[in-house]
Amino acid sequence: MKLRNGHCGLRIGLRIAALALATASLFVAQPFRVAIALAQSQSTELHTKFTSGQGIVPVYEGWERVADGSFNMVFGYLNRNHVEELSVPVGAQNGFDPGPADRGQPTYFYPRENHFLFRVNVPKDWDRKKEVVWTITANGRTDTARATLLDVWEIDRKVEVSNNGGVQITNDLIMRDQPPVITIAPVSRPKAGIAVTLNATVTDDGLPAPSKPRPPRPLEPTLRGAPPSPINVPLPSRPRMPQGLSVLWMVYRGPAAVAFDPDGYAKVADGKVVVKATFTRPGTYTLRAFASDGLLRTPADITVTVERGN
Repeated sequence: MKLRNGHCGLRIGLRIAALALATASLFVAQPFRVAIALAQSQSTELHTKFTSGQGIVPVYEGWERVADGSFNMVFGYLNRNHVEELSVPVGAQNGFDPGPADRGQPTYFYPRENHFLFRVNVPKDWDRKKEVVWTITANGRTDTARATLLDVWEIDRKVEVSNNGGVQITNDLIMRDQPPVITIAPVSRPKAGIAVTLNATVTDDGLPAPSKPRPPRPLEPTLRGAPPSPINVPLPSRPRMPQGLSVLWMVYRGPAAVAFDPDGYAKVADGKVVVKATFTRPGTYTLRAFASDGLLRTPADITVTVERGN
């Protein structure tokens, strides 16, 4: 009987211990379940495509050294919308701290990623831990980019070239290449709805030398014949720098969209490139032209005041 009672007590003890362990496991596992559910929710949000209604995330790309000993803090942005283009004037909703609020940032924002757009210069004695904060409020959402001169944020030409698609370019070529030089001819006072001609002159050192275009990557055998992936919103076009000299026009500051013809990078012929621009609304615009040699690019701006059309 004692032995039987001993076994009985042992079984009861084991059951109590097992129950306690299961209860403890429940409490321990619960935070992990919450964390997993939260991660899944965030993943769903991050992978959901929005046509409009989302905010603009300013992006700090890093800092680079300048020959005079000062530093450039480099910025871009992510417009979380796939379709909506937003105009956010300089001020409380699009400004820098410490001031001045206007540090040359864009006020017109194209969909999705737009990297290495402008630079904020700080002196050589700038406190390496002191922050320069760019804040954008759009569609009711406020986002910030915090820039410092900490070592981990240092970048060079290689970083920018790699982000623009030049991942197979040698460091030697990147260092020998000189960015193109671009000048923009004056533009007569345009009117909304009427195309105006934009003339630019581009010179370059001839690097990089033209190379044969790579053939397109063949489709994986397992994907042949498969239905296309569903797209719930239109995907924005991504201008890619072609080989040779070309110029990409964009609205840098302005109240509305501008239609460029041709759109995307326009090839340079005999050192010149001609593009038509049609403004949809009157107002003051800053247009930015990026001259590209297929590896490096140089920005140039022109500001025009657009009158009402007839």
